[in-house]
Amino acid sequence: MISRAASLAEEIETKIVLGAIRMGARLGTKDDLRRRFDVAYGTLNEALRILQQRGFVKSRTGPGGGLFASTPTASLRLSQLLSGFPEGGTLADCAVVRHALEEAVTLDATRSRTRADIAELEAIVGKMAERIDDPIGYLRENWQLHRRIAEICRNRVLGNLYVTLLDANEPEPGIAIPDRHRAADNTQNLVAHRALVEAIASGNEERAREAVGAHEAFFAPVSDRPLVPRDGAQKRWRLDVASPPARSRPVKRRR
Repeated sequence: MISRAASLAEEIETKIVLGAIRMGARLGTKDDLRRRFDVAYGTLNEALRILQQRGFVKSRTGPGGGLFASTPTASLRLSQLLSGFPEGGTLADCAVVRHALEEAVTLDATRSRTRADIAELEAIVGKMAERIDDPIGYLRENWQLHRRIAEICRNRVLGNLYVTLLDANEPEPGIAIPDRHRAADNTQNLVAHRALVEAIASGNEERAREAVGAHEAFFAPVSDRPLVPRDGAQKRWRLDVASPPARSRPVKRRR
């Protein structure tokens, strides 16, 4: 069972995440909140401590001060996520999990998208085309596209988890860390992302799956190499397959 303070913190956090309390909105003073939620000061203080630790509430002093709804930074959200794993985690680990979520996020967006969502996705693809000769600029617009797709998801746990993992590749402004080796140039990559947006717009989940598969085909860990035998071995293997099976001979047992 969770404490009343933890339950209150969860309630306020949920309202902020879902937009019932907009970012930057003044929550009021501690007295205001205590009366609104009908809790003791001790319970309220513990709930606020949890929310401030998670980055969802900030305190300001002076005239017009009080408690305000806030947005956790990417680094804070990531550290909180990884804190649940005693073994820790790396950027490469985050990238693997994020790519594993790619299809689920795209399918959710395909079911949930609106005309306004598609218009924004198409606008971002247009910016990607404008920055096709700027590797860092293109990469940032690329991530913005995926971030926007995740925001369309009705499943906010899925969408927020994806964005948190995506933000791991932007540790600070001006720095971009590609998480995988990309076999395609920006022109080919742009085609894949246009196809992804068109699939989401179509509302066809099978088409969306195919688009995700084509998108992921452009990205692979650097160590991913096909296990193809050398030419000579490959020719022998083909010859063996084409040849009729040899007659079995009795095996001589050694004493």
